[in-house]
Amino acid sequence: MAVLLKLLKKATVSSADLLAVYQKDFGEQIGSYGGALINSDRVPTGLFPLDLGLGGGFPRGRVSTIYGPESSNKTNIALRAIAMHQLLWPDLACVFVDVEYSFDPLWARQLGVDTERLIVLQPTHAEQVVDMVEGFLHTDDIGIVVIDSLAALVGQAELDASAEKQIVAGVATPVTKLVRKTAPALAEADKRGRQPTLIYINQIAYKVGVVFGDPEVMPGGKKPYHQSCLILRVYGKNVMDKKVSTVMPVLKEVKYVLKKWKCPVLSAEGKFDMVTLAHNGFEVGQCADYNTVSEYLQAFGEFEKGEKGKGWVILGEKYATLEPFRTRLYTDKKFGSHVRQLIIDRLLKEGGLSEEGGTFE
Repeated sequence: MAVLLKLLKKATVSSADLLAVYQKDFGEQIGSYGGALINSDRVPTGLFPLDLGLGGGFPRGRVSTIYGPESSNKTNIALRAIAMHQLLWPDLACVFVDVEYSFDPLWARQLGVDTERLIVLQPTHAEQVVDMVEGFLHTDDIGIVVIDSLAALVGQAELDASAEKQIVAGVATPVTKLVRKTAPALAEADKRGRQPTLIYINQIAYKVGVVFGDPEVMPGGKKPYHQSCLILRVYGKNVMDKKVSTVMPVLKEVKYVLKKWKCPVLSAEGKFDMVTLAHNGFEVGQCADYNTVSEYLQAFGEFEKGEKGKGWVILGEKYATLEPFRTRLYTDKKFGSHVRQLIIDRLLKEGGLSEEGGTFE
C-alpha cells in the first residue's frame, strides 16, 4: 500500500504501472492484459452430439447449469460428465451432492461412473450444502462438484418452523449464499492453478397467470443464471422399441437449447439419443453417433479407402473393414473420446468467432 500511495503522488501514473503494483502486492494472477485463459478445457459427457454443440463439454474451472422438466436427462448428463472426468483426470476427486436423496449407485455405474471413487454427500439442509461445497472447492484435488438439485434446497429455519409458517424466498436465500460462497472459492482455485468444475442441476417452475412471454422460471432466482458460464435447457422423451422391451424405454431422446454461453460453442441447439437399456451392442449411457463421427472424418480427409480400394485408412490406421473401427469407437473409451475430441478441436480451429453470438460457425 505504501508503494501504491507513493506511485499515486507522481505527476503521471500509467495503468501499466498500477497493474504492476497490484501484481506485486497480490500476485501475478490478480490480473493481466487480455487474461491468461482464451478457451478453457472441457469436461465431455461422451454424448457426442451434445459435446459437439457445447464445444467439447462443460468448461473446467467454471459454473454450468442444467435445467428442465422431470425426466429430461438432467442427472444422467451430469453423471456422464462425472464418468468422463474420472476417465480423463483419474487423480482428481468427484463429488455428487444428493440434495434430493435420489442417487442410485447401480444406475450410476451403468452410466460409467466409478462409484468407489465418487464422494456422495446427502446433506439435511441448505446451509450444509453451501458450507460443504465451498470446502471441497478449496481442496487441492477436487475436479468436479455436481449439486442435484437447487430446487430441493431447504434452509434450516424452514425445517425448524411449522408447516403453517410462510417462508419468504425459502430457496432463493440459500442459493444466493451458495453463489456468493462458490464464486470467490472458484476464483481462488484459478489463481492457484486448479480448475474445479461446478455443475448446478435445477428444475423449472411456472409463473402463475402469464399470458405473454415465457412463463418458465428456475427455483432459486437469477443468481445461478448470472454466475453460470453455460445454461443448458433440456427436453426429454422416452423412446420405446417393442423388439427390445415392451415395458422399458430403450432410448432417451433429448433436445437441448443453450440459453446462455460465455465460452465458444459450436451450436446453440440440437438433439441426441442416449441409450437407457442395453441393446444392439450399445451400453447404457452411450450415443449412436458412428454416422456423425464418420461423416466428419470423411470431410476432414481422415476416412478414406485403402490402396486399390482394399480396406480403409482412418486417422492414419489401416482397417480391413469398417466394423473393427466402429467396435473400437464404442468399446475403447479412451480411443473413442480421443477421436471425438479431434473432431471438435478441428471444428473450433477452422471456425471463426461470430461477433453477434460468440459461437463458432
